[in-house]
Amino acid sequence: MVKLIVHVGHGKTGSSSIQKTLLNARETLESRKIKYLGLMLEHAGTTPLKNWQRRTGSDLFFDQVPNETAQSELAEVLHAELLQLAKDGYTHAIWSNEWIFERPTKILPVLADLATCGYNIEIQVYLRRHDKWAVSAYTQWGLRHKTYQGAILPFTEWMRRRGAHFAQYFNLIQPWLDTFQGNLRVMNFDATGNVTEHFLRVNEISDIPVLLDNVSPSDADLLGAVVYNSAKVEQVPTDHFGRIAQLVTRFDETGSEVPPLDQLMPDAGTLNVLVNERAEDIEKVNALLQSSGEPPFSFDSAPRTIKHPSAWEIDRMLLKLVFGLSEELMRLQGEVADLRQRMRNESLDGVDG
Repeated sequence: MVKLIVHVGHGKTGSSSIQKTLLNARETLESRKIKYLGLMLEHAGTTPLKNWQRRTGSDLFFDQVPNETAQSELAEVLHAELLQLAKDGYTHAIWSNEWIFERPTKILPVLADLATCGYNIEIQVYLRRHDKWAVSAYTQWGLRHKTYQGAILPFTEWMRRRGAHFAQYFNLIQPWLDTFQGNLRVMNFDATGNVTEHFLRVNEISDIPVLLDNVSPSDADLLGAVVYNSAKVEQVPTDHFGRIAQLVTRFDETGSEVPPLDQLMPDAGTLNVLVNERAEDIEKVNALLQSSGEPPFSFDSAPRTIKHPSAWEIDRMLLKLVFGLSEELMRLQGEVADLRQRMRNESLDGVDG
């Protein structure tokens, strides 16, 4: 019988990377008789697919399909798929969707019925330390994806608006625990190291490439999103600022980390080594200088120290750049306005003629 592994999240515990890794390795997994079903069972082999059976179908299924219809269709899809997989010799099927954990109403009764019919089902969930999860959730849905109107809210106000249930897990686990008990696997995200590697190891999957997805932004990228989103009255999805941030990616061909300038430059010890290693050359060159009546090289003082510029020096340069670009933009706007006026005049002349 096929074992159905239902990975239900939790959100902000690396689910996207797990899903990307499984999707990338679908063919390899199937050659080993392991079926990755996707987020909304979009990779199920049984047809025709329901309208919610697509990667982006979570919103539709959980928010728009009536409960009775959703449960009926889900039961039909899972039952047919598991029967077919068993006929084809598969040993495991994996369904991964982090929406499921907090929205069990349409899912849990169907899985419970399948388990009652004898299907082997294991529920897997990762939980993250409450404070770390809260910060990650705020970064995602309070800053990067502004899910509210107005200026950016500080963490304390954002958390207050979430209510007393925010960052509490056990009430979310309780329905799963009541239904699956020994077949519920709760795992400590903070103790996994790499959560995708841990997921693969737990499910005895090896030798497939581990991929990353939805990686935490750098502090600079996060600050850019905060400033951009705070200037917008309406809610702002993550990809809005992402389109602007792509300009940085397109400009940066190497993607390398650039150290501060003073770390790039040599220190006094490095230069002393250079001078000592070139002692013979320096002696000969000094002799030539002296024969020409010139003073020899003196190494009594170190070369000028180059330091990383201060924040004000960088701000001053950036402000000059912004003002210069603004003037250039206004000049171009004026030229465009002149061209439009000329085109209108020419069009009117043509009509008069």
